[in-house]
Formats: sequence, C-alpha cells, structure tokens
Amino acid sequence: MIALDDAGPSRLPHALVALYAAAIAYASLQPFGDWMSPLPDTPFWLLDPDAPKTTRFDVLVNFLIYVPLGVFASLMSRRATAMGSMLIALLTGAVVSFVMETLQWYMPPRYANIIDFATNTLGALAGGLLGAAYTRSPLRTALREVRPRFVLPGTMGDTGLALLAMWLVAQLNPAIPPFALTFDPEPLLGIVTQERRVHDLAATLIEAAQCAFQLLGVAMFVALLVRERAFASGAALLLVGFALLLKGGAALLLLKPAAFVSWLSPGVLLGVAVGTLLVFPATMLPRPAQIAVCATALLSSLLIPLLAPDLMFASAPLTLFNWRYGHLLNFNGLTRIVLVAWPLAASAWLFVLAGKPAWGRADADPAAKHEPDPL
Repeated sequence: MIALDDAGPSRLPHALVALYAAAIAYASLQPFGDWMSPLPDTPFWLLDPDAPKTTRFDVLVNFLIYVPLGVFASLMSRRATAMGSMLIALLTGAVVSFVMETLQWYMPPRYANIIDFATNTLGALAGGLLGAAYTRSPLRTALREVRPRFVLPGTMGDTGLALLAMWLVAQLNPAIPPFALTFDPEPLLGIVTQERRVHDLAATLIEAAQCAFQLLGVAMFVALLVRERAFASGAALLLVGFALLLKGGAALLLLKPAAFVSWLSPGVLLGVAVGTLLVFPATMLPRPAQIAVCATALLSSLLIPLLAPDLMFASAPLTLFNWRYGHLLNFNGLTRIVLVAWPLAASAWLFVLAGKPAWGRADADPAAKHEPDPL
C-alpha cells in the first residue's frame, strides 16, 4: 500500500476541463496563421445577420465536441444541485465557445458565427445534463468507493488519471505513432506495383524500439498510478490491451478498407511483443526503480525517432481516411501535439511523485481520510 500526504478533495474534473478546453483551443485555432483585424464597419460576429452557412454535419460535430466539456464542468462542484451543475456546464461551454469564436473572427481562414456558438453551448448544456444525472446514479457511488482503494489519492492521482485520459484519446488517431501503430501506404499509393521492397532492417528496429519503449513506459505509468502492487501488472497489461483494441477499432472506422489491410507493420508487431514481455518483470522492481524505468522508456520513445526523421515526420495521406478533411486535419494536429507533449508531461509527474516524502512507505491507508471524490 502506498501512502501519500496530499489526500484531499479531488480536482480531477478541474484538470479534465482545463485539458479539454486546451484541446478545443488548439483544434479551433490551428494552424495559427496570420491574424487580421476585421474590415471597418464589419458587425461583431455575434450580431452579424449574414452569418456563413453551415452544414448539418458541422452542426452535429460542434454539438458533440462540447458535450464532454459540459460533463467535466458539471462535476467540478461537489455541493451544487442538479440545476447548479447544469448552469456551471452551460456557462463554461458558453465562455469557451465565445472566446474561440471571437479569436476565429480575427483569423481569415476561419469564420465566426452565432450558429457555432449556439450549438457549442447547447452541447455543453447536454453534457451538464448527463453529468447531473451521473452524480445521482449508483455508478457514481460505486466509483467513489472503488477509486480510493485502487488509485493514488489526492492531486497526484487526479493528475495521473487526467494524463492517462489524454493519452487514451490520442489513440483514436491510427495515423500517429503514440503506440507506434502505423501503416505502410506504399502499395496503396502505387509506389510499388509488383514487388514489395525488402524492409530496411534498421528502420524496422527503430520502429520496434519506439513501440516497445512507449508500450513499456505507458504500462509502467499505470502500474505506478495503482496503489496496490498486487494489481500493478494486471492494470498495466489491461491498459495495453484496451489501448490496442481502441486504436484498432479507430483504424477500422476511420481508415478505408484498403488502408486497414496494411495498417500494422513488422516493426510495430515486434515492438508490441517485446514491450509486453518487459512489462511483468518491470512491475516486480522496487517502486523507485519503476519510476526510473518508466521515465527512461517514455523519453526514449520520444528521442528514438530522431534516428529516423522520415518515421518521425511521416504522415498518412488524407485520402486513406473515411472522414471530412477539415475536421481530420484538426484532430490529426491535436493528437500529434499529444504525441510529443505526453511523454514530457508524464515524466514530470513521475519526478514529482518520486519527490513525495512518503513515497514508497507502507503506512496506514489514507483512504479513510480522503474526502469523497466528485466523480
């Protein structure tokens, strides 16, 4: 049992709101081109009667994107009533959407209109409704009882769970190598017609090493997030399996059938096998050694692609996806930022965890004094 000294009210919903709002900001404002003031006498976007037309697909996407934000915002206050939780979600969604639309008003490639603002706000309100229903459901009661027993308490546990959620969301993009799950588009693009070129051994080994290091690093991150060492290896392997299923399902849905056939490469398969074999012995190490292994593996997964820049900067052609290119570009750019930032953020979390005074000491269970989580 691991005891930490920062048990207290959970701030996980606050962290999720901040991370999700940052993701919305990136998707709304990238590629961060030149800013330009509106022409003189141009009415403010909220009062513009000639707002650009929008499609039903865009309306649906704008609505759905803000639903999770509303859910997270509705869970921030432990004492709010159902109506109060919905109001918090509504105001959070309205403020974030208003800021994003106003900034887009100064970006010529983008446009701001009241329809997007309204659908975003309604999406956040719908999320608030779901969050209010969740807070009064038996599921919330069960999670409040289970979480303190299995996950680190306090701020460290909240931050770890938020980072883990961010990494899992990135796995919905099958075209990036956070898990080193990539595909070879050469036969689809007509570069090779009759004979497939022989895989370059060095490139295969680099790809396998990146995949193995990141699989090991993420698995050890989960093992350190779990309080009971008896559950560490099981939780780590469970996450690896879930992430593989999640990314495989995303590839099946987002990629065209011909692209899905060549999705996995030999380097990826080798890396998954090696990384999985290393997880169990790594979880048997002392906790401080686990931190060192986890940080080394995560940072190595970030640095190894520098040995092969063509792997690091390779991107899948948009024609291989069953998705609208505009939204796909936003999502692809966001997940690529996560690909680079997540190992650094996770390593920082590990260093803070290692510096805790009570780290690794089996004391009395602090769960008894841990205030109920809003989740």
